[in-house]
Amino acid sequence: MRVRCPAKINLGLWILGRRPDGYHEIDTVMQTVSLEDELLLERAGDGFELTTRGLPIPANGPNILERAWELIAPRNPPAGVRVRLTKRIPVAAGLGGGSSDAAGFLVGLDRLLGLDLPEEEIRDLAARLGSDVTFFLKGGTARATGRGEQVRHLCPAPPGWIVLATPPVAISTTWAYERVKIPLTLAGRSATILAAAIASQDWRSISPHFHNDFEDAVLSEFEVVAGLRRALDASGVLGSLLSGSGSTVFGLARTRDEAQSAARAAAALGASVHVVRTTERGVALAGLS
Repeated sequence: MRVRCPAKINLGLWILGRRPDGYHEIDTVMQTVSLEDELLLERAGDGFELTTRGLPIPANGPNILERAWELIAPRNPPAGVRVRLTKRIPVAAGLGGGSSDAAGFLVGLDRLLGLDLPEEEIRDLAARLGSDVTFFLKGGTARATGRGEQVRHLCPAPPGWIVLATPPVAISTTWAYERVKIPLTLAGRSATILAAAIASQDWRSISPHFHNDFEDAVLSEFEVVAGLRRALDASGVLGSLLSGSGSTVFGLARTRDEAQSAARAAAALGASVHVVRTTERGVALAGLS
């Protein structure tokens, strides 16, 4: 069973404060894009086996797929699974690659093992694994609140060309939250304005409302990230923004040629670049092997 697991960008991200459970309350508008990891799942006699290829994954504790297996294995004890992850989405870059992989693993394993879990149960498992995991079950354009697990899908954003520029630095989400200054603004109103702009189906109306509360902390600390943001703006894109807690910044281009021009400007600064399209789906089963 092959599963395609897309990346995401945050078109808007507002941090509302710290919750009693230690997480932060957020209001964010997310959009899936066509850069994808791939999972290959196969039945195995027993247990969980993971191999990876492509971009390296730091070995700092259990992989999110291993944690997903620990949640789902009790529902089908006799079975095991062998997983091959092809990693194309940069790690610790604000693109949600790990969360997308976890969502794809849940959906793929449910089909592969014939578990036939109710959608509500899969959503519950996704929320237990991470804040963004629930979003990737359907992807597209969505507004997420709570700690990010409460997802409401919006009118799809218009098709767009996106430049992803990832510098050779990884930014810990924990680090970013520790340093962000929570603004005293009506974030809910701002997110609602962004959602209404998306409904207009015109990127020229949408891009002025791009916003990310992490930017002040990240751009002031990491000049390489700030430099990429400036380079994308100077290239003439409609808008640019830090995605999530970084380190990736993205630029919204009018055309493919404009996107490629912006990508060259970012690559000249040492960034890893991808020119992608917005998509209207989340994780997807790509067939049986």
